[in-house]
Amino acid sequence: MMRFIALALSLVLAGAQAAPAGPWLREKGKGFIATSGNITQEKDTSGSAYFEYGLRDNITLGADLFYGIDRTLQQSGSGIVFLRFPISKPDATHKWAWHVGVGARSQNRIFTPAVEAGISWGRGIKVGERYGWAVIDSSLNIPGSDLETRIKLDGTIGLGFGDHFKGMAQVFTTHQGGEVFAKFAPSLLIIPGKGKYTVQIGVEIPVQGGGDTEFKLGLWRDF
Repeated sequence: MMRFIALALSLVLAGAQAAPAGPWLREKGKGFIATSGNITQEKDTSGSAYFEYGLRDNITLGADLFYGIDRTLQQSGSGIVFLRFPISKPDATHKWAWHVGVGARSQNRIFTPAVEAGISWGRGIKVGERYGWAVIDSSLNIPGSDLETRIKLDGTIGLGFGDHFKGMAQVFTTHQGGEVFAKFAPSLLIIPGKGKYTVQIGVEIPVQGGGDTEFKLGLWRDF
């Protein structure tokens, strides 16, 4: 069983776009949205959407949505609306934040309410002359009686390779129903033009708990 969670990543050059999740709060009036779609060779498909908006400099409103359907037409989904608050000081090297949210989860169109809470850590990094960041995100999601409690611990590490390209490596781990599931997810991030959009091209490779490799295409935008 995997006993540690490697660093999941969403990286950025200094002053560049921030990636989903992590302890960095959005400035008041500023927002971010990321959408993605995954597919396996066996035609299992899934989609996700992630949203953040700065209500105040110290409060970020967010939403995290997921829907998947496999080759046997089994369906699953989840949606959480959350608020994120800082723990560390604004000028701290090591950033900490916590979030709390409410929403629902579903299995084959059976919906149950859910609550969620979590803590995130992150910091900027420098490798040679290149800048990026490292992040660890954790969450505890407790649904109604029909589904099982879900614990997630994800890590991200990333590095910029110029104004228009970044590399990102992530590890996603989930503990649910007495089992641990883990995926390794490398991605290339392409920032065309003036940098308002980021295109994500990557794969998610299962390393524990079974499943098939998924091919991912995503789009991020700051606003």
